[in-house]
Amino acid sequence: MTVHAKIRSYAKAAKAALAVCVMLVTGGCWDEVNLQDVSYISAIGVDYVDDKFVVYAQMISFGVIAKQEGGAPPPGSPIWVGKHEGNTNLAAVFNLMDSSQYKLSLNHLKSVVIHERAFKEMKQIIDSLNRLSSTRFNSFIFGTKTDINELFTMDMLFNKTPLTTPLYAPQIENNQNSYVEPMTLQSFVRDALEPAMSVKLPSLSILPDEWENNKKKLNFLTIDGVFLFNEKKPSGYVSRAKSEGLIWIGEAFKRSLIPIQVEDKRASVVVDSANSKVKASMDNNNPHFVLKVNLSGHLIEASSDMTDEELIEQVEKTVKKQLKDTYTRGLALNADIYDLEHQLYRHHNKTWKRLVKEDWRPGPKDLTIEVKCKITKESELRTKSELELHT
Repeated sequence: MTVHAKIRSYAKAAKAALAVCVMLVTGGCWDEVNLQDVSYISAIGVDYVDDKFVVYAQMISFGVIAKQEGGAPPPGSPIWVGKHEGNTNLAAVFNLMDSSQYKLSLNHLKSVVIHERAFKEMKQIIDSLNRLSSTRFNSFIFGTKTDINELFTMDMLFNKTPLTTPLYAPQIENNQNSYVEPMTLQSFVRDALEPAMSVKLPSLSILPDEWENNKKKLNFLTIDGVFLFNEKKPSGYVSRAKSEGLIWIGEAFKRSLIPIQVEDKRASVVVDSANSKVKASMDNNNPHFVLKVNLSGHLIEASSDMTDEELIEQVEKTVKKQLKDTYTRGLALNADIYDLEHQLYRHHNKTWKRLVKEDWRPGPKDLTIEVKCKITKESELRTKSELELHT
């Protein structure tokens, strides 16, 4: 073997040895994270008090999320809540992380709750959450008037997982009795950036004393109204009772019950389908809008002497009043709650640009409401009640 051949052989051996050493040094999972060392934040709350951001974090025990053998929930509260403040929203978040005994992660953030006191800092809050790579814009977002710590320490039926409460699954309540469509961070930002669009942020609150366990009042969560935003600024709050018209125009409508009473005759109708459409037209260079709502439902109970005509008339009358009252309430807050101006922006853009320069806003007489209802009976009404039939 020549000298050059030996040198090449030694070089190959040295390279192989070096490669083995590198693999031994760099091998393994250096970024491995043990689950027991990480606490996952499932919900964040943001308040603004005394010129400081106050951030709340809710964490849920994995024990109530995973299926338990025998179906029995683990003892003790499944919820932990942390709180800290800072000069900025992210400063408050990092201060909260520093105070924890474990590594906190936002990789499983599902909901964001913002107190109305922090609405004036909404832009910074949304921007700071967006700058965290671990957050996702499909998280739900709510406004609230209630103390966030009280919201985050809510009760659950049978000590079940909090993931079935309106904080994490608002669609469950909406499917049973529709109101407003649940909102994500993505839809909030999208609607806020859309010209002439009124953002309707669901309001999360504590249900009044309606449930108890062993004579102890339970704090259940509910959607009690909406906060309105116009041109990225808060316009005000409308309670659920004063904004029932929103039920009939939402794309996520599933079901709603309408109780009816005419003198001593009573009935209940469940509406299964609600379709709405707004059409804009011009009258002497002035816009006019027609809101058409088509309903279909079924009768579940009624007095035997109530006619079909009376049922339909009362349902249409009730829904029309709810739509009108909600529109009027929005105007009182200088809010276009049915997004009428947005219809001009979409379909009559030149007219919209002219009216914007004139500082035009929709008025009480600019909207006509039309409601049509179709009702089917699940069974023929009895001429006598069950009590009368069995006596």
